[in-house]
Amino acid sequence: MKSPLLGFAVVIVRAWTRLYTWRMSPTLREARRAEIESDLWEFEHDVTGGSGISPAMHVLLRMIAGVPDDVQWRVEHVVPGDGRLRTTIALTASAFLVAALWVLNALQPELPPLPAPARGLDVRILPPPPPPPPPCRPGASTADCPP
Repeated sequence: MKSPLLGFAVVIVRAWTRLYTWRMSPTLREARRAEIESDLWEFEHDVTGGSGISPAMHVLLRMIAGVPDDVQWRVEHVVPGDGRLRTTIALTASAFLVAALWVLNALQPELPPLPAPARGLDVRILPPPPPPPPPCRPGASTADCPP
């Protein structure tokens, strides 16, 4: 069973593949998409466990590392005289930038919450202590003297 995060990463890879194969001949487009689907299936069913990072992050990093090759593959298959190459490259670069920023954000460690703001010192001016009781009068009984 794959995790929801891995499922999300696979969706991103599929969307990226659809983007850079968009408006290609159906034969080339479907062959490339099938190649990517095969690679994703093999990764999901790999029993060796992979590297030390999460499977979702592994899929996304592989996608980002492969973007230059995907763009080169797309440029190699452009029909001469097709004026959409600039649009394709601009869309590709935009999608790559968004994916790269998302992965970099996910790789950042989570920062601890900020401490509560420091409160001012609670300075109270206490009144002076009461004066000591007057001494007992000479000859008074101890009951009449204060403790």
